Amino acid sequence: MPSRSAILLLTGLSLVFTSAAFAQSAPMTVELQSGVSARIVDLKRVPGQDIVQLDYEVINNSNAAVNIAEIGIGRAAYGLNEITLYDFPNKVSFKIGVASECLCTQPPEAPLNPGETFKAWAWFAPPATSPGPFAVRFGSTVPIMDVPVK
Repeated sequence: MPSRSAILLLTGLSLVFTSAAFAQSAPMTVELQSGVSARIVDLKRVPGQDIVQLDYEVINNSNAAVNIAEIGIGRAAYGLNEITLYDFPNKVSFKIGVASECLCTQPPEAPLNPGETFKAWAWFAPPATSPGPFAVRFGSTVPIMDVPVK
């Protein structure tokens, strides 16, 4: 018969693995408008730089073509700049970096047709004192919480 400490250890490990599996399966998608969603592909630090790169997709599962620059995450000629990283524990937020233009993928001029996916990236500059995880907000949507930084 296993000892009490062995049972507690196994129970604790079980909870850790269950929590890790749950965290990895948390939804990384948010609806931008009916049938159109944004999905986080990756959030990673760029080696040798004080930059975090967000890789994401805009997916059109609606029955109509949509203009990406007009669905609340960007503006024509400025790129998809209405995306924000939030570091809630440190009470700071980060907008996409800007040089002479948005440090992000420019939206296509043509509309995103039904069934199409637009793959994009954006750079942010959180300091090392903000190690993540972050919340990511596309436009005025509810933030996607606990996005890990790789």
